[in-house]
Amino acid sequence: MDDLIYNMKKRINLLTTIIVIFLAQHLFAQKNQSLTFKDIRQWRTHSTTLSDNGKWYTTNYKLLDKSEFIKDSIIEKKVKLSYGEDNQTDILYVFNTETGLKYQIPYANNPVFSYSSEWIAYQIKPESKKKKNNKKVQTKNYIELKHLESGFSIKYESNASYQFLEHKNYFITSDKNSLLIYDLEKRIEHYVGNIGEYIIDEKSDYVAYTIASDDKRGNGVYVYSLEKKTTRALQTGNSLFSNLSWNKDKTSIAFYRYKNVDNEVDYSNINLVTVNQVNNSGSNIIEYCSKDIKGFKNNFSFAIKKGTNSNKITWSNDGERFFVKIKKYVKKKKQKKGKTKVEKKSTVQVWHSKDKKLLSERMMEYDKKADQTFDAIFFRKSNTITQLTDDNIQELNYSKGTDQWAVGLDNQKYISDWDVKKHDLYSINLKTGEKKLIHKKLSRSYTSPNYEISPDGKKLLLWDGSHFWVYDFNTNVKVNITKELNISFINKDYDQFGYVPSYGFVGWVKNKNTIVVNHKYDLWELPLDKLSTAKNLTGSVAKNTSIRYRLENYNFKEESNIEDRYIDLSSPIYLYAFNPQTKYSGYYNLNNNQLTKLIFEPSNFSQTWRRNDIIKSKSSNTIIYTKGDYQNYPESYLSSSDFKKSKKITNTNPQQKLFNWGKRILIDYTNEDGIPLQATLSIPENYKKGKKLPMIVWSYEKVSDRLYHYSTPYISGANTTEMLYVSNGYLYLKPDIHFNVGTPHSDMHECINAAIEKVIELGYVDDKRIGYEGFSFGGHCGMYISTQKNKFAAIAAGAGVSNLVQGFNIDIVWNGSNEQDYYMTGQGRLGTDPTSNTEMYLRESAVFQAQNMNTPLMLFHGTADNVVQWEHSFGFYSILRFLKKPVVFLSYKGEGHGLRKEENRLDIQRRLKEYFDHYLKGEKPKKWMIEELPYIPKKEVLKNKKDKKTLPKWK
Repeated sequence: MDDLIYNMKKRINLLTTIIVIFLAQHLFAQKNQSLTFKDIRQWRTHSTTLSDNGKWYTTNYKLLDKSEFIKDSIIEKKVKLSYGEDNQTDILYVFNTETGLKYQIPYANNPVFSYSSEWIAYQIKPESKKKKNNKKVQTKNYIELKHLESGFSIKYESNASYQFLEHKNYFITSDKNSLLIYDLEKRIEHYVGNIGEYIIDEKSDYVAYTIASDDKRGNGVYVYSLEKKTTRALQTGNSLFSNLSWNKDKTSIAFYRYKNVDNEVDYSNINLVTVNQVNNSGSNIIEYCSKDIKGFKNNFSFAIKKGTNSNKITWSNDGERFFVKIKKYVKKKKQKKGKTKVEKKSTVQVWHSKDKKLLSERMMEYDKKADQTFDAIFFRKSNTITQLTDDNIQELNYSKGTDQWAVGLDNQKYISDWDVKKHDLYSINLKTGEKKLIHKKLSRSYTSPNYEISPDGKKLLLWDGSHFWVYDFNTNVKVNITKELNISFINKDYDQFGYVPSYGFVGWVKNKNTIVVNHKYDLWELPLDKLSTAKNLTGSVAKNTSIRYRLENYNFKEESNIEDRYIDLSSPIYLYAFNPQTKYSGYYNLNNNQLTKLIFEPSNFSQTWRRNDIIKSKSSNTIIYTKGDYQNYPESYLSSSDFKKSKKITNTNPQQKLFNWGKRILIDYTNEDGIPLQATLSIPENYKKGKKLPMIVWSYEKVSDRLYHYSTPYISGANTTEMLYVSNGYLYLKPDIHFNVGTPHSDMHECINAAIEKVIELGYVDDKRIGYEGFSFGGHCGMYISTQKNKFAAIAAGAGVSNLVQGFNIDIVWNGSNEQDYYMTGQGRLGTDPTSNTEMYLRESAVFQAQNMNTPLMLFHGTADNVVQWEHSFGFYSILRFLKKPVVFLSYKGEGHGLRKEENRLDIQRRLKEYFDHYLKGEKPKKWMIEELPYIPKKEVLKNKKDKKTLPKWK
């Protein structure tokens, strides 16, 4: 008996082993599938929200690419087994942090929790369905409001916007025609039709709104009492009403009343109306008519509302002034009766060397100027208006909620085609309109602000390229606060010409006369007086780690309350930490000048390029953060604020396990000058040691900091899809570039060569099978490298600049400006013009080295590119064709800087793959690569016959 049992167990164990081996082999086979274009369409992204009390959270999944190609995907059924049946739709999950999943809502998105954390609202947008005749049937969209505990819900057929009121138990939806107010406690609806606009405020019991009906019946300004459920008209009439604005105490309201004449606003007769004591039935109404106000220039008047929150009326805190927007209007000329002779006019355009701005730039600005508005102060007692911005002061800024001082910017003396942006700074007294010069010729950058006003509006911080200064509006005194420090805040890593930035300003400190600024690695607290000393806030961690600390979230600067726009150093603050050498990252806690590590590891804590991905609940210590790396899509984690109790709450792309993936390593190397650089190298996960693989090189500027960033498979219209290549047996190299002024393309080539040499030394790559792909700035580089002695078997360059002289002299971009600033003081890093250093411009241009080009080259470009002109690719193709060099040019009609149309994105990715598979893997070339293809006209539907003459057929 024992032997029988023993033999049965033996057989069972053998059978189990066979099954395990079979499953393992099956799963291994599944694992080793290489990604295809159809597979890429399965990738999803997700977003999360967290209730204020920390007891509820949502996960919202969406497909990255909702194309028709997904219907043909061979992997779709397998993915459904991983996700569940709803995986291919947008889907919203609502979880209770203690009990788990509560609700699952297909096609839902944009979830919002109520401030009480008792309700949730979201949009439901089902996908369009197809009938048998292949025509799409548009489905209806809804807003659903759901009580979280009971599941009670209300669904509205609507595309409206929606929100919960803070500190009040109400839900509001609004669209172009209606307003719906829902009392969450009493579950009572109040509907308003023919809505014009509305305003609500947490300090007011009222919702104020305008009625704007086509027949003008019932038009007026009304207030609805949330508590009493009553409506009262403040002013009605056969007019239009707009620009509603509460005063500070929410007891008075202001708005414009006006009429249309011949379907145009009658700007000459706009009334600014104030209604005082709104909560009193005997309200006091005062009207100020624009034609009677002193100080208006000819044909100037109030600017009425154009879009949400535009042209606002803002009350001063004392209620005596209004800060308004004004504009110049054009009076319509009366048409003469009878026939008038139309004089034919010349189409000439006069471009002059004395033009401050190019004519093309002024053309692009012309339409905007028709609606251009200016800042002004209206003084109620004197019934006068003082204009603050004009041709001399083009920009005005002040701290929201303050009404004494503002900063005005004037750039008129410094308008330039090529130089960095500069302006003079003025203080402007908002009680009198008086202005005083603060600083002359202050350089500015698009990415690095050079001044900031304190939240209370009393001081101004500015950066002059060397030091931080603080200006006191009341005393008109400007003080250099870093002059006596033995530390410099100049960002020495900045490598473009003409502007010297700091490492960045962080914020003003609460209850202290200090500010916080960034240094290369640390945060410094700087005193604004001599009563205290500068302090390194993050200096408690040893410096041999070279960790860079930055504030995790800057959203506090947008808070409505002035006191909330300060940094409170007496409370714990999250800092994002990053090691530029190892690429480790995470979060630290700064509290009372002490740093505490919360989490720090070889991971990336963001879904995108943003890093402030921590979501905090307001009334608990619950947070949600994001973490991922090259192998793992960045998932969300529910945690306590100390990161000690973390739970993964999303599973975004489980289908990844079906495919051959990869790993990414960090490579250290140096350029010819001995400057240490780094690169990332992605390697297929089934790589066998000693095997030499083909490799794609992609470059731009500095990219190694993204070592632990997930490489999302995506059908790009610009760059090769990294994982498509790695999954199919390629290496993928991304090197850092060190730039010098005057040699941008040479520098890229030199650094790329050094990185490739390092990979060869490590034994990974077949040095005869290396390809390069770059787009835009990387495309410039690809063009240039093709003319040099290089290490590439094939190069692909998209939307690149081939002729720097042409670029400097001829290129005009989307806003009508030329590109001289780009080449001299921007990314081009040339530092001078082609007449001052012709040799440099010729040397760095691919076109002038075309005779040396012998590397197979594929160019691609959109004909409607308004960033890099299509002619750069065509021009390079043209000279190479003349020289009988190996080049093919893919021109995409109507596309801009990066292909947007789905069919074109797929086309360029397929051709890139075919191109590199041929030159780097020896696969048979496609016809388009090796021979002339017949021209077949494509059928097009022209909206207007004149369109035919707009552009030549080839564009």
